[in-house]
Amino acid sequence: MNVLIEFLALPVFFYPPCLAKHHTNFSDYASLLAFKSSLQLEHHNILSTNWSSGTHYCSWYGVSCLNQRVVALELPNLAIQGRIVSEITNLTRLAVLDLISNDLNGNLPSDLGFLQQLRVLNVTGNSLDGTIPPNISCCRLLQELHLSENVIKGRIPQELGLLSQLRFLRLNDNNLTGKVPSLLGKLSKLEYFYLHENDLEGEIPDEIGDLSTLKLLSLRGINFNGSIPASIFNISTLQIVDLNINAFSGELPSDLRNYLPILEHVFLDSNRITGKIPVSLSNSSKLTALDLTENDLQGNIPSAIPSSLFNISLLEVLKARHNYLNGHLPHDLGTWLSNLHDIFLSHNQFSGDLPAAICNASKLVYLEVANNSFTGPIPMMLGNLVDLKNLNLQNNLLANKLGATKLDFLNSLVTSRNLDYLVLESNPLNGIFPESIGNLSSKIKVLTALDCGIRGSIPTNLGNLSSLIFLGLARNNLVGNVPPSFVGLQNLERLYLTGNKLEGSFPAELCSLGRLDLLHLEENRLSGSVPPCIGNLTELREMSIAANNFNSNLPSSFWRLIKLDGLNLSRNMLHGFLPSDVGALKAMNIMDLSFNKFSGEIPYSIGSLQNLDSLYMSRNAFQGPIPGTFSNLIVLEYLDLSTNALSGTIPKSLELLQDLKYLNVSFNNLQGEVPNKWVFANLSYRFLMGNPRLCGAPGLHIPLCTAQGSTRTRKKSLILAVTVPVVITFLILVVLFFTWMIWLRKKNVIENNGSDSPPRMGHQKITYYELLQTTENFSQSNLIGSGSFGTVYQGTFSGGTVFAIKVFDMQWQGVLRNFDSECEILSNPTDDMFDGDLSLHKWVSLSFPDAVLDILDADLVSDIGFTRDKNDENLSQIKQLLVLIINVAFLYLKELPEERVNMREVVVQLKKIRAELTKLLTHSHTEYEKED
Repeated sequence: MNVLIEFLALPVFFYPPCLAKHHTNFSDYASLLAFKSSLQLEHHNILSTNWSSGTHYCSWYGVSCLNQRVVALELPNLAIQGRIVSEITNLTRLAVLDLISNDLNGNLPSDLGFLQQLRVLNVTGNSLDGTIPPNISCCRLLQELHLSENVIKGRIPQELGLLSQLRFLRLNDNNLTGKVPSLLGKLSKLEYFYLHENDLEGEIPDEIGDLSTLKLLSLRGINFNGSIPASIFNISTLQIVDLNINAFSGELPSDLRNYLPILEHVFLDSNRITGKIPVSLSNSSKLTALDLTENDLQGNIPSAIPSSLFNISLLEVLKARHNYLNGHLPHDLGTWLSNLHDIFLSHNQFSGDLPAAICNASKLVYLEVANNSFTGPIPMMLGNLVDLKNLNLQNNLLANKLGATKLDFLNSLVTSRNLDYLVLESNPLNGIFPESIGNLSSKIKVLTALDCGIRGSIPTNLGNLSSLIFLGLARNNLVGNVPPSFVGLQNLERLYLTGNKLEGSFPAELCSLGRLDLLHLEENRLSGSVPPCIGNLTELREMSIAANNFNSNLPSSFWRLIKLDGLNLSRNMLHGFLPSDVGALKAMNIMDLSFNKFSGEIPYSIGSLQNLDSLYMSRNAFQGPIPGTFSNLIVLEYLDLSTNALSGTIPKSLELLQDLKYLNVSFNNLQGEVPNKWVFANLSYRFLMGNPRLCGAPGLHIPLCTAQGSTRTRKKSLILAVTVPVVITFLILVVLFFTWMIWLRKKNVIENNGSDSPPRMGHQKITYYELLQTTENFSQSNLIGSGSFGTVYQGTFSGGTVFAIKVFDMQWQGVLRNFDSECEILSNPTDDMFDGDLSLHKWVSLSFPDAVLDILDADLVSDIGFTRDKNDENLSQIKQLLVLIINVAFLYLKELPEERVNMREVVVQLKKIRAELTKLLTHSHTEYEKED
């Protein structure tokens, strides 16, 4: 009984009732007027004037009639706005509804199923939303359904599988969700199926392989997963299959050719397909495009890539970028590919020579083999590729012809008059540019040969390449000046000359390149001044002249470069004040002025650069306060003001910079309380050191401020009111006593030694600016040594005094302890007995407690020795008290603060010792009087 119910229910479910409307020609007229009234038409729109009551509706624009009934409404590309009203479904004889490329919105009418004569429905390229009406399945004669390029959402109705006459189904570029209904496999006459760029999920149903008349299948950009159903490759009529940008995995079937005899285009880009390229694919003689980019294909030629694939004479496009393919390319590559115009094999593991036969593929337009391990010389006959537009050889091991000095392969490229992009970077070419480089295509836009070991000077006629937009010659061995002919590069937008040996002054010719937006001249030997004409480069967004020898003020015109978002002037000898005009650089994101000689106060206007992410101003001579306006730099992450002469306090307002990750204000003249929130909460001492008047950060070895100390003292005043004066008095007496005894000993030593001892040199105060002068800006010529913690330079001061200056590397862990140790050694010369591992502290520790009398001052021992012959018991007791005092000192002199005893415990211990000492001395005095 249940089986019968299910059987009877199937026709009801799959064949929903399709009711018909009975209308006349008058209802057609009313339906058209209702449609027009729902539209917002411009007065010049043809429907505004043409669709009028003065003419018969069958003569209206876009309306076709048969027997006074509307059979076609075709209004494409009219920019009409509005909705498709439900009255449109009263056109019951309508066979064609074409509203492509307008600005219609709203839902599709829910009763589209009443249009039972409809053959073509095309609403592509509008702004329709809502869902696909399931009752569209009642349009049983429908052959073309075009709903693409809208914002239609929801699931694909499985009822679409009932449209048995359907040949075109275009649902692409919408917001459809859910899975692909397996019932779509029932569309036995379907030839073109476009579903790409939706938000569908899951796997492709196997039933799609039942579409036996399918010619095109486009499922790109949907994020399907799983393996590609083998059934798809059983569709013998298939010509184009586009499965790009999904998450398909697994291997391709090995027998593709057996069932795809007329396959022309295969697009499998951006998936996770593994294994090899099937050998059978090379038997698809009509194959013109194969795209396997960004998969996980692996193996070598010919096992992973059949050599015969390169013999398909109709092949035009071969893309296999970003895989794990390796081996050598066939030596005859290009011999049989007479129609090949695109070959992309970059980002693989190919090796061996780049076959010279590639030059036989005379129709080649794009040749890209970057990021492999090709070796040997670049083919000399590339000029045979007269249609070549893009040549990308970067990141290989390609070299110049053996024994050649000049890069002669460039000579042949002169005949490639359509060349737009020439990318040679990161190959060991190690040669000199020939003069012919200036005769390359007048259309060339990109020429980059970064990191190629190119020698010699920049050819003068390089300035002939007037279409250049990008010129990259960085990290080579170029010498000489920038040619004046660069004035001819009027379209240049990006110039990279970093890391060469270029000399001379700032190339004034560059000032005329009005479109320049990136200028990189860093790490050369340029010198002189920054010219005022720099202000002409008003499109400049990024500029770096770091690590040169520029030694001027910045011209006032410099601050007209208001589009700058990256500026690096570091490691020069630029000087002068920064004007308030710096605040005009509103787009600035990164500014590096470090290692120069800028002076004066930091302009408060820098606080208006609210896009600033990183600001480096270290190693200059800036003075005055840190501007409080820095708190306005709300996206600032890195701020380095170290090694200047800044004074005043650290603005507490810097605590407001919640994105600040790095702050360094070391080696200035700052004073006052260190803030303690946000970046300051995790700041280490090395970023504050060199500011002796800072206070308020005891956890960083920075003392408490006076106000803080007073507050804490008041809190403890009731506890320490009595003990502190007693302890202080006692400690002062002990210190004075020991000091007096030591002074007596030193006096005797000096008197005994006469005047032979050399005088000690006092400390000389030296400014950072003087250090820069004496070491010539810490130049390599003054470097005399380096070690784990830093480097040592020689400097000669006025008067001829030669000093050694050690520059500590603050990035090394433990460098501060090393610095403190060296200072202690230099400031505390000790007795000759303390050599090797034996220090004063260690000697006392080894002698304690048994030989405590041996480590005390001899005069102190003799002073307490009045009891030595009188009462051995008293001497022993005094010795025990001395041991206790020194033990307290040891406990308080621990190296780490957390290991030291607190002051309260010190007070308790010293009070006990004092009581015992008083008692002992009183007893000794009584006994002494009795003896007398």
